[in-house]
Amino acid sequence: MESKLKSWIVFVLVTSWISAAVAQTAPTTEKEPPVKQTQKMEQIAKPSLITVSKVAPKNPSTSKFSLDRLESDRLDPSYTGIPIAKVVEAIEKMSGSKKGEFESTAEFTARKAAALSKKFMGDLSLDDTFAFVFPVSAHVLRSGFGYQFNADTSEVRLFVLPLESRMNGIGGPDFQIETILRKINGENLDQFDFGRKIDSRSTYTGSNAYGVTVGVEKIRSTRYGIVVKQIPFLTFKREKHIYGNPKPQVQFNLENVRAAKELPALKALVVMKLADPYVVYNYNSSKPTRDDPYDIADQSKYLTGNVLGIVFYSGITGEIFARLPESFGKPEPQVETMPEDKPVSQ
Repeated sequence: MESKLKSWIVFVLVTSWISAAVAQTAPTTEKEPPVKQTQKMEQIAKPSLITVSKVAPKNPSTSKFSLDRLESDRLDPSYTGIPIAKVVEAIEKMSGSKKGEFESTAEFTARKAAALSKKFMGDLSLDDTFAFVFPVSAHVLRSGFGYQFNADTSEVRLFVLPLESRMNGIGGPDFQIETILRKINGENLDQFDFGRKIDSRSTYTGSNAYGVTVGVEKIRSTRYGIVVKQIPFLTFKREKHIYGNPKPQVQFNLENVRAAKELPALKALVVMKLADPYVVYNYNSSKPTRDDPYDIADQSKYLTGNVLGIVFYSGITGEIFARLPESFGKPEPQVETMPEDKPVSQ
């Protein structure tokens, strides 16, 4: 009887141990997260995979631009050009040092030149050729790049409309203001605005001397673009604000169906060389009134230098529709030399 009792106790202990082991290895009964939550978790996890990658993919927009890209009749339609704002910020960072109290002008100039000779944004330098992509608008009375299409004649007209520019230097380094007023503004300049970034927007209540109150919108923004020496292949009078009767630079015919597809996606590639002082500044502001309750301050930053050429191309296929000047970027024709006649032996 005692032996049977011991066997029963051993059986119970073994059974309990097996049950515990099974319970530990059994699959959990927790519900899986819903599909949307799982996708969100995957999206959160993905950036960590990118950060541990040792070799980052090369960004074609920050790679050096070569005129060889223009030798064929097509460009890469996905090419976005080098971002103007990023180039401005990089140059500001390189040349942002101020003249020291006990530093001579010659010493400061040499130090600034050394800083600007360094590489930035990867392998770029200020001596490189830069290409910037601008949108082409159907509103041709505005400054910038535009198109018109006559559906009756299937004629396309392309416009390049720079504004007559004057910079006041406000917002830039102290040493630049004199340079701009003396040197830059002494030349005829062409200005192209690329975009405007709203830095802050708020509202407040304003009042005049008579106690009349009005809600005022306060806007602080930064504009970016290029200001260059007057482009020699654009031979027309510049306007300061808007063009009333603009002159087209290019005219050609395009089938209506194709024009409806291509023209809204048209792009303009502006190829230029930067020149000292590389970035120029302008500041505008307007005070609110009862009829115009806006408190606006714009800080503008422009790359400066010389435009080498402009290319209009399709944002869909990359096909080049026009070049200014016409031969810009085309390969030079090969000139075959005829062998000299050998003297006839007698």
